[in-house]
Amino acid sequence: MKRFIMGITIIGVMLATITGCATNKSYTYTVETGDKIKITLNTTDGYDITSDLPFTISKDGNDLSQGQFIQGSYYDQYVEAANTQGTIIDQGSNDTIEYVFYSYNDQEYNYIIKIKNSNTALLLGNPNSQEEAETCFKLLSFSLEN
Repeated sequence: MKRFIMGITIIGVMLATITGCATNKSYTYTVETGDKIKITLNTTDGYDITSDLPFTISKDGNDLSQGQFIQGSYYDQYVEAANTQGTIIDQGSNDTIEYVFYSYNDQEYNYIIKIKNSNTALLLGNPNSQEEAETCFKLLSFSLEN
């Protein structure tokens, strides 16, 4: 019986350790379009997100990227501007978003993100580096809430 309890204790500690490694922080924003958009940031490795708008993503107290919601109808206009005034680095989509990643004069690295099935888009800017912008973006997930 003592071995059984010891085994359960060890498994419990292992599960707590494993689940404690990845943490998330989420905020749901009611934006001017009337949509409720939930943004979740994986906060592992010291990343954080603010609840105010525009929201800021930081690491260890240093601001990295800033995000601002826009009308979804402006998405195509921003993409066109990125095509003519910037350099497209990447574009793609998943179940919840469509995005374009571009640089402006190799000094600013920005994402234009359209939340699928909504009237909302998002601008996510980073003035520091392409790598930093990509890391912040990859740590984010988006969902349209009811």
